[in-house]
Amino acid sequence: MWLQHLVNSLDSISNQKLRLAFWIIDHLDKENQLIMTQRAIAEASGMSLDTVSKTIRALCEGNPAFLQKINSGAYRVNPEVIFKGSHSNRMGVCYEYVETNIKAKNTQIEGQMEIKDVNCNIE
Repeated sequence: MWLQHLVNSLDSISNQKLRLAFWIIDHLDKENQLIMTQRAIAEASGMSLDTVSKTIRALCEGNPAFLQKINSGAYRVNPEVIFKGSHSNRMGVCYEYVETNIKAKNTQIEGQMEIKDVNCNIE
């Protein structure tokens, strides 16, 4: 309940990017996820696609990142930053959040290894 009051209070004085962050928080499911494409978020929030894209990119960066991209149409808010739900649900979401980060890092490492292999074959 207090979260909605905070969102309403800051919504009137904040810029578009902050408004979008609060809009995302307000539309999370029980697993701290927002299952929507950026285009759908733009339409539903009444913001431009450019603003949504830039804001989501910024929210996915940082340490700790506020937002995690699960796939092209799903995002998860970092449960260490904010969580809507019970403690036991939060623990499950924390586990999923960490697992998704590990998979993303492994994919990035594999991609870098493939690039090195290509470079070795070229020489």
